[in-house]
Amino acid sequence: MLKERAHIFNMMNRDSTYGATSGLILRRIRGKGRGWAFTPSDFADAGDPRSVGMVLSRLVKHEKIRRVQRGVYEVTHEHPLIGTVGAGADAVMAAIARRDALKLLPSKAAAANVLHLSTQVPAVTTYGVTGRSRTISVGGKSSVKLKRRSPKSVALAGRFSGWLAEALRSFGRGKVSAVDLQKLKRQVPREARKQLMDDLRYVPAWMRPIFKEVAKND
Repeated sequence: MLKERAHIFNMMNRDSTYGATSGLILRRIRGKGRGWAFTPSDFADAGDPRSVGMVLSRLVKHEKIRRVQRGVYEVTHEHPLIGTVGAGADAVMAAIARRDALKLLPSKAAAANVLHLSTQVPAVTTYGVTGRSRTISVGGKSSVKLKRRSPKSVALAGRFSGWLAEALRSFGRGKVSAVDLQKLKRQVPREARKQLMDDLRYVPAWMRPIFKEVAKND
């Protein structure tokens, strides 16, 4: 009798725990909205790994979310012309970076495009990392290339300094015009000006005058 009561209590406790975990996960997913990719580690505070895994598997089964690869999921939405659309390569890589504590440095071409120094859109999404070079699937036939870069370069990942340094590398020494410089000065966030000065130690000597000029508060 006591064993039976203990069994019933454990079942009720598991159901209660699962319900709480499920509720927290659903609220977080809805709060992030479409275009978000994530891994179970994004719900480390929601419950034990087994419960989190069960909730995510059930959501995949009911097509509330989509599994991109083992341990990586995304919130999809319907596009009127092309059908189901995923979160995209950048969102998937951001999720993997959070899980694996990766620092992702944008490619030279991507940085130049984002900072309006080039109209060319990179055909393949590429990031610089301190680890080994490899290719990661980000859903369907899409993939992202991770290229090994020096720790000094990757130290600027996640900072405006990193975007600026990679954009300048796409041009090369002595190739940045006065017009390009003015474009950069108009785009630098106010809070990044001090950051540019702090990060001079991480960039080549030829970039430092440009960093200083962009950082000026005209």
